[in-house]
Amino acid sequence: GGMLAEATSWRWAFYMLVPFGVVASIGIALALPRDLPMGERRLDWIGFLTFSLAIGCLQLVLARGEREDWFQSNAIILIALLAGLAFYLFLAHSLTYDRPFLNLRLLLDRNYALGLCLIAIFGMLNFTPMVLLPSLLRQHAGFPDSLIGYIISWRGGGAMTGFFLAMYISKLDPRIGMGLGFGLQVTSGLWLASIDLNVSHGVLAANSFIQGLAVGTIWVPMTVATFSTIDNRYLAEATALYHLMRNLGSSLFISLSVAEVVRTTGANYSRMTESVTPYSEALQLPGVSGGWSIETLSGLARLAKEIDRQAAMIGYINAFYLYTAASLAALVLVLLVRPPRRRLT
Repeated sequence: GGMLAEATSWRWAFYMLVPFGVVASIGIALALPRDLPMGERRLDWIGFLTFSLAIGCLQLVLARGEREDWFQSNAIILIALLAGLAFYLFLAHSLTYDRPFLNLRLLLDRNYALGLCLIAIFGMLNFTPMVLLPSLLRQHAGFPDSLIGYIISWRGGGAMTGFFLAMYISKLDPRIGMGLGFGLQVTSGLWLASIDLNVSHGVLAANSFIQGLAVGTIWVPMTVATFSTIDNRYLAEATALYHLMRNLGSSLFISLSVAEVVRTTGANYSRMTESVTPYSEALQLPGVSGGWSIETLSGLARLAKEIDRQAAMIGYINAFYLYTAASLAALVLVLLVRPPRRRLT
């Protein structure tokens, strides 16, 4: 994708997915058996519509919040209130209707409730680096698109390795696999929080591999632990809510991370520019005064660009610390998961 974007345009990074989608669709049509009707159960339209409205409005707030300056915008306030009202109506209806769209009693299952929290954090950790790293490397570190694509591709190699590793770990307590995976995420986050703008592509490729290894290691044991205590009758709706939480976690954390980068970049840029005066000792050093002279327009432009780079780097580091904190929170939740019950044969 990075090579295509550099050679042609960014659109081809998406066009290249079309053939794979066609092949996958044909495979699904040929391989999956046809679903049979599940009795005479009717769809709970009130629950479905209120839940869909709540999720849609929440996604819209997360997608447009930073652009509209969050709750400084009347539109964002209105959409957020609509999301809250729709969610309240959904809860009130689901708790009083005998056949709700989503069976909220599933949340009484300890492992399933913890699994929803873990999959939300997993969604946070899974996609956020792929959003932050390309913009950091391209805009501030000067990496070409092809090299960024090469760095990200190591994540795929790590994920494949993690899935094979999970085949052996799955024979053990699922908490071991989850603990190992989220521990790798903590390591990756702390490593990213320690880099600077002179980081090499080899270091970033190794970090991407660790991220992928963590993703592959976590997925299987987390899914096993989440659904091990769920009755087969409720697997369909339990699975739907499980994957919904992953997408919501991803949207929420990407918005939070981007907001952290933007706001701390602006704050640090203002703080750094306050130090740019004719009396600043740093600007009077022999190796600095030539390139960053505040007496010429070109020197001021170069200095402003460098301040922007360094301020942005601080913002990204703060976002990587958020990533690390989320990983640590997941490790705490893993300790609360009960080992799956062994079924007698």
